[in-house]
Amino acid sequence: MKKSAFLLLLITLGLSSCFNSSNSKPNSNKLDSDDYDSKVERIAILKNEIKSFSDFENAAFELFNINGFSNSRTTLPGASSWDYKFAIKIDPLDINKWTDGMIKTIPEYYDNQWMKDIIKKRKIEWQTKSDPEIYTRQGDNVIMVVYRTDGIIFKRIINL
Repeated sequence: MKKSAFLLLLITLGLSSCFNSSNSKPNSNKLDSDDYDSKVERIAILKNEIKSFSDFENAAFELFNINGFSNSRTTLPGASSWDYKFAIKIDPLDINKWTDGMIKTIPEYYDNQWMKDIIKKRKIEWQTKSDPEIYTRQGDNVIMVVYRTDGIIFKRIINL
């Protein structure tokens, strides 16, 4: 009996040290592009967290996921709740890959404050000259604002 208890203690300590090692990242439920100076790093992080329909050359984001993110989870995810807000700069020829299956709308009003918030640190990189096109997806809480000729997409996906 004592050997079983000792073996269980060793296994528990070993698993605990795997999850609490000094080089592991803390389990965070927020990712913000303002925390990363490199475009390459911002792009890689966002591509790891969203479904991407093409390559992109720049990214800005504020992501919230109650379960954390793919590289920081140490446990199985629970109930899902997220709010993903991001902007990407793509080749304008790839815009249709992102709008496929979405419905173009003409809203009387849409809240664009979240768009301003995610790019405020690097506004110069996100200047637009074209008029926005607004898209939604039937049955989902998704809005996408597309600046077609500029190759800039702002997208927000909410699941609460």
